[in-house]
Amino acid sequence: MNTDADLIVLGGGCAGLSLGERLAESSRRSHRTVVIEAREAYAPDRTWCFWNTAPHRHEALVSKSWNRLQLKSASRSVLVDCRATPYQMLESGCFYERATGLIERSTSVDLLLGTRITGEPERRGDRWIVDTDRGSLSARQIVDTRPAAAPREGAATLWQSFLGHEVVCDSDQFDDGVATLMDFAGRLDDGVLFHYVLPVARNRALIETTVFGPRPLSAASLASHQHAAVDKFCGGVSRNIVRSEHGILPMGLTTIAPPPGENYVRAGVMNGGARPSTGYAFQRIQRWADDATTAIRSGGTASGHSGDPRFRQWMDLLFLRVVRHHPDRAADLFLSIFGMKDPTRIIRFLTDTGSLADHSAVIAALPTGQFLRELWDGLWASPGSQLELV
Repeated sequence: MNTDADLIVLGGGCAGLSLGERLAESSRRSHRTVVIEAREAYAPDRTWCFWNTAPHRHEALVSKSWNRLQLKSASRSVLVDCRATPYQMLESGCFYERATGLIERSTSVDLLLGTRITGEPERRGDRWIVDTDRGSLSARQIVDTRPAAAPREGAATLWQSFLGHEVVCDSDQFDDGVATLMDFAGRLDDGVLFHYVLPVARNRALIETTVFGPRPLSAASLASHQHAAVDKFCGGVSRNIVRSEHGILPMGLTTIAPPPGENYVRAGVMNGGARPSTGYAFQRIQRWADDATTAIRSGGTASGHSGDPRFRQWMDLLFLRVVRHHPDRAADLFLSIFGMKDPTRIIRFLTDTGSLADHSAVIAALPTGQFLRELWDGLWASPGSQLELV
């Protein structure tokens, strides 16, 4: 194994492969990148969704688009027309296949599957040394996409925990022209419970149970809720589960681990790649990968995820504070903002493309009194904790 590289990418998940596939397209054969991934092979373990606000490099991989979204609570429902920015679904299996194919054909990027890192990288002179179970490698720069720490209570304002099953029914059961973004189901003492339904055909859908709460939840903790969801949306028809997925996403990380030294960058969902108010990360990671690739190709070094503008950070964190302290109000809050007269405003806000007018419209759609009380409580919290939301 060639032990010298210009760049080592630790972790070949969404962020690591997104960077690797772009560098694989580069004509700079003298620049060697190594992507280290512990799994032996890739399997379709994730589904990424986003609003298509502009042309993107993965258009051909989109497996389904919806022009209508619905949100439901016990008392009302909202139907959102998103034809201007369709809601798109990208299955991880297609993404993995494309990225690994580009890397396999590359002369400058190597993907080391089934390779475990056996110790933390060490700085020696102007290079980083990474020890693995296949030997040691060195590079001038490291991009670390691994979680700096396991999800735990207190590390994020809220955690988004989800368990989903892709089901195939024996007969038509779904309206595949409408995706259910949030169907609020029952009450939790300290969290928000809802279901997410993505019908890819009239007899096939991805059904997920999601909880926004202060603690990350295992698949076992969500299993009973998910079983009820599958029964609810499939009705009494026979069905077959063809795939499962479970994940935990941060919503407002309280701290992001600093890099241990020069030319060492952290990236990915657990390192600032997810939007705090939603947990959406795929498109943000793609923008980061574009920027990092541009910097590397020009002879520079990659950077971590750029922070959101201060006003957007403030809005996200205040919103998360309200949801955390008043989970019983969450359904009304989400239905209010998606029920605006012009829903493209909330979509632009959630996809980081919102104008000042969009931000103002979102604020106007929310219950002002509740947010002012949370803001007041935050300002009078213990010294140094204003709106840190923990």
